[in-house]
Amino acid sequence: MEYPALVVGQPSPLVAHFTDARSPDGFQVVTKGKVTATLRYADGSEERFVAEKLLRDGIFKPEVRPTKPGEATLALRLEGEQVAGTVEAGKVTVYPTVAAAVAAAPPEEAGEPTVPFLKEQQWKTQYATASAEERVLQGGVRANGELKPVAGQAAELSAPVAGRIQVGGEVPHLGQVVKKGDVLVRLVPTAVVGATDLATVEMEAARARAELGLAEREVTRAAELLAAKAIPEKQLDAARVAREVAAARASAAERQLALYRGTQSGAGGPGGAAFELRSPLEGVVSFSDVTPGAVVEAGKRLVSVINPSRLWLEAKVYEADAPKVERSPGVAFTVAGFSREFTVDEKTGRRVAVGAVVDPATRTVPVLFELPNPDGALKPGMFAKVTLFTGETLRAVAIPESAVVDDSGRPTVFVMEGGESFFKRAIRPGVRSGGWVQVLDGVRVGERVVSRGAYELKLSTATGAIPEHGHQH
Repeated sequence: MEYPALVVGQPSPLVAHFTDARSPDGFQVVTKGKVTATLRYADGSEERFVAEKLLRDGIFKPEVRPTKPGEATLALRLEGEQVAGTVEAGKVTVYPTVAAAVAAAPPEEAGEPTVPFLKEQQWKTQYATASAEERVLQGGVRANGELKPVAGQAAELSAPVAGRIQVGGEVPHLGQVVKKGDVLVRLVPTAVVGATDLATVEMEAARARAELGLAEREVTRAAELLAAKAIPEKQLDAARVAREVAAARASAAERQLALYRGTQSGAGGPGGAAFELRSPLEGVVSFSDVTPGAVVEAGKRLVSVINPSRLWLEAKVYEADAPKVERSPGVAFTVAGFSREFTVDEKTGRRVAVGAVVDPATRTVPVLFELPNPDGALKPGMFAKVTLFTGETLRAVAIPESAVVDDSGRPTVFVMEGGESFFKRAIRPGVRSGGWVQVLDGVRVGERVVSRGAYELKLSTATGAIPEHGHQH
């Protein structure tokens, strides 16, 4: 609120900015209601002055015109559909003359410089404040992390041989839910017949059939000669073996011919000529590069399947902090795109393992936690900002972690001096826990810091941006 000195008989407009501050996630401008300003004198008498409507969104301008001098208390009562309540502005002095008011004005004192951030600016962004207070924090270690599939719950299906993807049937697609054993791809091999043409394959099949017929006639002839005792039994045995070899060669040639014809048409041959690639687990398709009729080489990745119902969080802990988290009871982490913090403890997950070797490139030790992901909102590959709990607790002055911004490499907060003025303070942060950060130096208990919109306030200090109308109400 801004207003000139209160003088008997003189109009003193109170430019009162009202904000609905009930939600810690973001304050809202008041857009409805009326305001009554009340002066209460020491003798018990009162004077009321009413602004029936807003000057504009968030701003009421009741005009106070006192009738007698003296000490008084000033209160503003807001009534409206959006929010209602009374604000006690405290003690004020009503001066008998303008000259007396000028004479009583205190000299300006130089103090800690402040940063302006007008209500009109606050109302246009997500803005809120919170008090620095003593809280019980859980000791923790900060680290970077990544979400990964649980071991054994992700699989890739690659082409076992060079072949043509069978035409017909369903084609696996991204996000498709599959069960263990479902056929995802049928692949007709091409390597067996890829170096020749159809005429050659047909000729080889005909030759094999003719050789089989000749072998069968030789067996019949040898049996007749043996019956006439014209040849030894050994010669009949040899004819029978030759017939079996010819039969096997003819069968192989027929299968090769059927396989070639099936490959040329894009359909599988008879008798299981196509390879069936089946899902080895229950989950969803996370990758698919399957085009019916396309020829693929051996080893080409065609489909990936993952079970996302549970995930692993791999945190990379610097070697100096590794001893603190050997028996970490849990972890909290945030990922881009989510406003809330995720927590893993003995009720929701488990610590899987702590690495036994320091990575020589990053000087970090991996720590694995398993967590549930029933709705699939978290995705493997997401990066996370992680706090690993050490199991220790401490009571300390803390502020919301969202209040801290980076200012040229220094952790900085904006402490509220007035409704539209703030102190820019560098702080020394300590333990971080549950969205709160310990303040070792820079903020005292009871001081209010900008907990939402601190980054926008930082930008306004760099650009000097102010509303076009300034503060000409």
